[in-house]
Amino acid sequence: MARPRVDRRMTTTIVARELGMGMGQLIKWVARDALPPPSFVDQNGVRYFDQDWLEKAREIVNRRRKGVA
Repeated sequence: MARPRVDRRMTTTIVARELGMGMGQLIKWVARDALPPPSFVDQNGVRYFDQDWLEKAREIVNRRRKGVA
């Protein structure tokens, strides 16, 4: 059974799906600073992203897909 979401943070899987990319691609883009760093990383290294991060990332991804940046 899935755990209920306690706060508004999203995992890497959810954010990748929202951006229309694979999880590996998202991790690579974050690692090379093409996207901002995660909003929060817990003590186990799990990355979490908030809604503000997602909006910024959408803008960046959309610009790259259009060939602007």
